[in-house]
Amino acid sequence: MHFGQRPTGVVKTLAPPELEGLRAAGTVRTYRKNESLYDLGQTADALHLVLRGRIRLRDRDREGEQVVVGFAAEGEAFGREVLAGLPARVLSATAAEASEVLSIDGGRLNGLLSQNLSLNRHLVRDLAASAVHLSEQIKMLAFLDVPTRLAGTILWLADRYGVSKEIGTEIPYWFTHQEMADLIGSTRETVTTVLADFKRLELIVSRNHHFVVLNRDAVTRRMRLPDFGRES
Repeated sequence: MHFGQRPTGVVKTLAPPELEGLRAAGTVRTYRKNESLYDLGQTADALHLVLRGRIRLRDRDREGEQVVVGFAAEGEAFGREVLAGLPARVLSATAAEASEVLSIDGGRLNGLLSQNLSLNRHLVRDLAASAVHLSEQIKMLAFLDVPTRLAGTILWLADRYGVSKEIGTEIPYWFTHQEMADLIGSTRETVTTVLADFKRLELIVSRNHHFVVLNRDAVTRRMRLPDFGRES
């Protein structure tokens, strides 16, 4: 995986007039923690942008259990099925914490895109970044063991969302052990064990349910993370 990059999310790349145009075309709504925005299979009728908070994106496994496959944090888009012209949602979306979301109906969005080349560029860049990350996730799942997958995911989250603190880099979102396990294709019990090892080695700590990376370079060296996509 590539680290060190810090995408800001499509909302924060927009000029104020562009964002105001989206607000005028859409609807802003607040959601309580664990409140559903839409379910798997529902009509894909709008694009959503996170103005505040964090949204949990889930699929179902063979037994029908909900599995976390990703998140959309502040500034990020989700519900991209409408951009692809898909008729139904391929994931469900639930507020992981109290959140504020801007929703733009597909018809109005198409009208905006037909008139605004800059908005098109922003959304294409966002889609491309998402596709690259998904490709790297696939490689990570295929080639790395669980401790390295977990370390890589923690580093990616720290680089993407981390806030510099006196003791290290804090990921300002609460991820449960089950959510982390879902993201790396493991079990909650295994993730709990590996995190305990990381804490024992003083690579990370938990504070207020948030991960803090104490020494990013030490985590990278310890886990020997490969730099996929770069020639040796």
